[in-house]
Amino acid sequence: MGLMFRPRRPLMRVAAGAATATVAYKAGQRRNQQNQDDDHAQAPQAAPTPTAPAAAPVDTTAELERLAKLHESGALNDEEFSAAKSKLLGV
Repeated sequence: MGLMFRPRRPLMRVAAGAATATVAYKAGQRRNQQNQDDDHAQAPQAAPTPTAPAAAPVDTTAELERLAKLHESGALNDEEFSAAKSKLLGV
């Protein structure tokens, strides 16, 4: 009777060890995530950073010429051209 259970013991030990290791690994992962969340919650709030970087300087003359070409080709109608021009000039 003892011979019947002997081959199964190593397999059961490996299965039990793997299950225990998996549970411990997952618990460690959850603990690390909670610690990171706690660290972020306790960190002092820094001054808010601007959400959009400052716009690069625009060559107004070149942009106006481009808009004029679009208007002449018919891609922009009079209203769209006027709106884009006033936006570009800041009027």
